[in-house]
Amino acid sequence: MKNHRFITSFKNSKDFISGATQFLEKFAKDKKVFCALSGGVDSSAVYLLLKHAKINVLPVFIDHGLMRIINGIEEREYIKKYFPDAKIVDIRDSFLPKIFLEEDAENKRKLFKNGYSDIISQTITEENCDLLADGTILPDIEESFGVKITDIKETLTIQEENELKAKYNKGFVKSQHNLDIEYDVEATIQPVASLTKPEIREILKFFEMPQEIIYRKAFPGPALAARIIGPITSENLAFEKKVHDIVESKINEYYIKKHGRSMIINEKGEQEPFQMFAAISEDILNKKVTGLVNGQRTYDFPLAVYGKWNYEHLNKIASKFTGYTRMFYELIDCKKGVYDVVIRSVNSIDARTASVTDLPFDLITSVAEILSKIPETKRIYFDMTPKPPGTIEYV
Repeated sequence: MKNHRFITSFKNSKDFISGATQFLEKFAKDKKVFCALSGGVDSSAVYLLLKHAKINVLPVFIDHGLMRIINGIEEREYIKKYFPDAKIVDIRDSFLPKIFLEEDAENKRKLFKNGYSDIISQTITEENCDLLADGTILPDIEESFGVKITDIKETLTIQEENELKAKYNKGFVKSQHNLDIEYDVEATIQPVASLTKPEIREILKFFEMPQEIIYRKAFPGPALAARIIGPITSENLAFEKKVHDIVESKINEYYIKKHGRSMIINEKGEQEPFQMFAAISEDILNKKVTGLVNGQRTYDFPLAVYGKWNYEHLNKIASKFTGYTRMFYELIDCKKGVYDVVIRSVNSIDARTASVTDLPFDLITSVAEILSKIPETKRIYFDMTPKPPGTIEYV
């Protein structure tokens, strides 16, 4: 099997779409293409490019049960609203038991990858698809291969990809759920492989998508499995969905009220906020979480700090401390409950580095107060760690 990637420098949306159309016509004309449509900006852009190029595309939303809720609405409902021709495949009953109780971070990613790829393979066979298209983007490529995209050819076999990754394994940061998989198709096609998130959003603007889609916050491949530290259970998954929705919705509301949209480009050229969410764990200070040191993914314990809030001071400390992978500022100790909640909000250009969003402290405390009223909540923290030395996600 081969992987075809459209590799180009982005100048403007019109030129990129013209080039991507030629790329898709070259590799996908007269073919039936399976497109995994997650609701995120990357896969949405891929689907729209395929439709624009008049390719026979089957958009599929795989509901594995680990997708977020936004403003009380399940992700699958957004898919039905904006992409009514999408096929919904519900695998919750078969998939969730496979990932429940797994604690190791990288194993979570691998289990997700395997479960996700199994249902894709099944659907490809049932629907007689010739090709698979996905929303792999530039940071995914470079963090998994450990090389620049300019070192990658437009077409590579799986064997050639494995040889490339083995050669540059020191640059590896994390595995991706949609890379290094062989499907029963002629090839996979990745039309946005050379783009970053801001460029993806420009494509969506060109296609006149609503702001709700254009400024949808980045979401990890392993979904909420990346935001539950320790073993996943049906109980903590339900709690994570609830607190995640509160954090994302309230910060979105703040930016919409202040700026008219849920994301801005700040003076550093970052998307602000690039991501905001809640991560959870039982007794989080005794759980190892991911970090990034000298370009390598690491695992170690977080550190909690207390005292008067001072963003500049805390940010300076969190940027330079050693011996831990995270620095949490404690907001509330509920003296009860089961789960610790970490509020995470970061700005980023392309996800390879990230700064902590300088949110108003009264916004942070108001969100924390809402979270504290949920009976299962034990302690609430705000993560002050940039990337590096932390990663954006926790597994």
